[in-house]
Amino acid sequence: MNLKRYHLPYLEEVKARRHVCFAEQLRSANRAITKLYTEHLGDCDIGIAQLSLLIRLYYFGEVTMSRLAKNLETDRTTLARNVQLLERSGHVEVVSGEDGRKRLVRLTDLGFASLKKAVPRWLNAQADLDARLGGDQWEALFKGLRVLAQLDPTSSGRDADSPDSESRRDAKRP
Repeated sequence: MNLKRYHLPYLEEVKARRHVCFAEQLRSANRAITKLYTEHLGDCDIGIAQLSLLIRLYYFGEVTMSRLAKNLETDRTTLARNVQLLERSGHVEVVSGEDGRKRLVRLTDLGFASLKKAVPRWLNAQADLDARLGGDQWEALFKGLRVLAQLDPTSSGRDADSPDSESRRDAKRP
């Protein structure tokens, strides 16, 4: 049986590069960072994603889903799913606002107790990562990540008529 070989010139050019895909590298880094934080959090009953949400609720007190989603830089659907999980576990509660139209999220006693246990461990994870990276790299990465988080996904950031854009369009064609 003959193995059919496919050929895309752009992929052949990319093969020689050290890093092929920025998104892939970012996901790999995210997995490593999540693992580090998970190890530090140990036997806490919440993970790093839940901790971030509970910290925001600690600061806000009571907050609408829309404001919380904006502050966490996530969409409402993802936030609603995460809040629902924390509501079922008893870490947060969702109540109607004064006019009954808005849903407000707030920390419960269990949520506060979880924060009290997790925050010192989270601080240790932060210090561990800072020590591994060094202060300059820590700051540079934070700055770069803020830039990435604020990218407009609807804008390519390039002139559609640039020579490079034509080769990218050609590479996308089947």
